[in-house]
Amino acid sequence: MRLHRLLLLIILQSLAKQVFAQKQIAITIDDLPTVSRIMNTDALRAELTDQLLGHLKQHKVQATGYVIGEKLVKDGKIIPAQYGLLRKWLKAGHSLGNHTFGHLGINDISAAAYEADVLGADTLLRGFLHREGAELKYFRHPYLHRGNTAEKRDSLEIILAKHKYIQAPVTVDNDEYLFAAAFDKAMGSKNQSLPDSISKTYVKYMMDYVHYYESQADSLFHRPIPHILLIHANLLNSKALGLFLSRLKEDGYQFVTLQKALEDPCYLTEDRYIGKRGISWIHRWAITKDKKGAFFKGEPAVPKFISDLTQ
Repeated sequence: MRLHRLLLLIILQSLAKQVFAQKQIAITIDDLPTVSRIMNTDALRAELTDQLLGHLKQHKVQATGYVIGEKLVKDGKIIPAQYGLLRKWLKAGHSLGNHTFGHLGINDISAAAYEADVLGADTLLRGFLHREGAELKYFRHPYLHRGNTAEKRDSLEIILAKHKYIQAPVTVDNDEYLFAAAFDKAMGSKNQSLPDSISKTYVKYMMDYVHYYESQADSLFHRPIPHILLIHANLLNSKALGLFLSRLKEDGYQFVTLQKALEDPCYLTEDRYIGKRGISWIHRWAITKDKKGAFFKGEPAVPKFISDLTQ
């Protein structure tokens, strides 16, 4: 009897260790409805959106998308087609959050102007989401800026708490926007193999970044944490996101919601970082814990041919 109990205890401990070691990641997507200088008609924006949603559906991902308010209006009037794209996200089971009206960073404007920008998007989104049976509760900081002075940092906290927003951190930050700009340019070139080359390079780069922050999180917390990834609703991801999600699954990652990821106590870690740069929360926590230069080494670099294409 005691042997059976001992065996059961060993099995339970083993299962708990496996669950604890499960790698998890939440997918968050900024700049909705879409961001692309090429996909610039209602039909093309709908095509881009359908492709993004197709990748997410195939891999059973429940994402959170962050909406820029000014993309929903023109000359003071709402754009029905843009709201139609947001309905597609909601009907597919995804959540939507506030990314401000004009995508202004708090480092560059007053706290009062920032609050007005937050409320500009809030006005366009809250009633719409309520009518669609959804809730507006998450906020994503433009440029990941949280204040370059203590006063602005504290003002931001007060503003978002006042309007009952949950701040959406990012652990896996990256320079995906450079790949997106290169991809847009390549799609308009005569080199038919270039877009595919950029896509494959992008996926490898993103996996390198996931592993980079994975290692840093292990150093900070001595265990895996559920990561939060930042990407954008661009043409590049409409083509390459499926491959990227496949690579994450092959690497052992389970896709979780933002809400689930935020349940981990690591997201209660103190952040005292004040500066101009918008950086990963991993680095914010590391700076707060007084980590030095060696901790930050090994960050993946954007390949030169990608940088050259953005010139």
